[in-house]
Amino acid sequence: MENKNTSSQLPTALRIGNSVTTDKPTIIENFNKHFSTAGHAFHLTTPTAFNSTAPPTATRPSLPHFSFSQIHSADVLKELQNLDPYKSAGLDNLDPFFLKLSAEIIATPITSLFNLSFVSSEIPTDWKAAAVIPLFKGGDTLDPNCYRPISILPCLSKVFESQVNKQITDYFESHRTLSAMQSGFRAGHGCTSATLKVLNDIVTAIDKKHYCAAVFIDLAKAFDSVNHHILIGRLSSLGFSNDCVAWFTNYFSDRVQCVKSEGLLSGPLAVSMGVPQGSILGPTLFSVYINDVALAAGESLIHLYADDTILYTSGPSLDTVLTTLQTSFNAIQLSFRGLQLLLNTSKTKCMLFNRSLPAPARPSSITSLDGSNLEFLDNYKYLGVWLDCKLSFQTHINHLQSKVKSRIGFLFRNKASFTHAAKHTLVKLTILPILDFGDVIYKIASNTLLNKLDAVYHSAIRFVTKAPYTTHHCDLYALVGWPSLHNRRQTHWLQVIYKTLLGKVPPYLRSLVTIAAPTCSTRSSRYISLVTPKANSSFGRLSFQFSAANDWNELQKSLKLETLISLTSFKHQLSEQLTDLCTCT
Repeated sequence: MENKNTSSQLPTALRIGNSVTTDKPTIIENFNKHFSTAGHAFHLTTPTAFNSTAPPTATRPSLPHFSFSQIHSADVLKELQNLDPYKSAGLDNLDPFFLKLSAEIIATPITSLFNLSFVSSEIPTDWKAAAVIPLFKGGDTLDPNCYRPISILPCLSKVFESQVNKQITDYFESHRTLSAMQSGFRAGHGCTSATLKVLNDIVTAIDKKHYCAAVFIDLAKAFDSVNHHILIGRLSSLGFSNDCVAWFTNYFSDRVQCVKSEGLLSGPLAVSMGVPQGSILGPTLFSVYINDVALAAGESLIHLYADDTILYTSGPSLDTVLTTLQTSFNAIQLSFRGLQLLLNTSKTKCMLFNRSLPAPARPSSITSLDGSNLEFLDNYKYLGVWLDCKLSFQTHINHLQSKVKSRIGFLFRNKASFTHAAKHTLVKLTILPILDFGDVIYKIASNTLLNKLDAVYHSAIRFVTKAPYTTHHCDLYALVGWPSLHNRRQTHWLQVIYKTLLGKVPPYLRSLVTIAAPTCSTRSSRYISLVTPKANSSFGRLSFQFSAANDWNELQKSLKLETLISLTSFKHQLSEQLTDLCTCT
């Protein structure tokens, strides 16, 4: 959603067919035409025979019917009070600041309106009109394909969708409807948990001296290509009542959009496909739409995160691994075709993970159903983390170092403009999140690589403290009151392990740790410990399942927990255990 204090900047020119226009009204009209038809790419590029392919469906035990429950005014009041007053209004011009200010007055009548929508299976027409902002995502500024449509929906529709989304996600989770290997937009799941699971499988395979190959699948305009008829059928098969199906049918009918930018507004165009990007329900509905694709993986493993899919397999024979992967990839492509989702072959890539086994410089090709050979890469950015074929994380750390260096350089060049408090805040908001994201994943990198991040971290602290370059790093930590990066990573890692023990992570991570049964009556046997699985090599000991058990048991030598405590209490005790004592000589 667009912030009031910023506006989407239209490109100065846009390519339309073989010509380029600089006329802004023409640019926004063509953006609108492009975005409203983006989901039709499958039909334009796929033979009619494939268009009629039946979508895959899972065979499930009979599910109880899902029906909407009455929404309570207290929940609506809370949603209204939590609105961000700095966000833009939708095309209905109901400002979130006004709604937030008048929340206590309007909550009850708004709740009645929401519940009436359930009864009538109708949604106000104004709530189905979106203002679309073209967001540049990189590449050629003249190419409309290089812009992502972000929908600004009426605030009340988003409040309503939030309540609907809570009801349907509670139903999906309580009945375990979604695939265990779907991590997108689910409570307790995320990019980090998904990557930890995938890496555990790959590291474990390499530890067994197996080859491991993967396909990183990219879909073209996936969210824009959702077929409403297929999605409604999915919801019906999942136990949604006739009234709910009617409500969602109305939700998708008669939707329109206009492109809005720089004070200009295009004419409205109908949107007959896709889920609105920027809506609350869109991500959940997309997860439902592609959920059964995981069933087609066959002998390979798969992990889904929204429209990011990785398909991978391992074994002692490279030829067998690639054959199995090709078979699974073919089946996955057919599943996507059944959903009328188009594979982006130019962005779908392969990788062979291998640290020591003999392998050809160019492995046998993995091909798409249209006969295109997929490119094998040595590096690929998966869910925000650069993976390399040896899992050294060299590429990822080099990217982090470069990004942080650039930001610190900007801060130093403008240091005269900032107070000490402002410097402190700037580093916490713009530097530390870069270093924190995925740190429990790339922590397995060599000390040589991790030391590169220490160097830029120390520069950031010097920016805050004005400490000279000769100041020892241990003194830097004391000056600013922050831990070393090593301790910061270790804190995050041990918290992940403890969340696993509490059951606050996805089942696919919980299944990788086992609490050991007491073996004798000594006091130490009463402490919670984990079973340490077998690892054949030092690299194998970097897997989630081994390092989680090993690091937890090591912590327990000093923590000595006999029963599980709250996460808050654990964090407090952990902060007392992990201190940066200078051991430098």
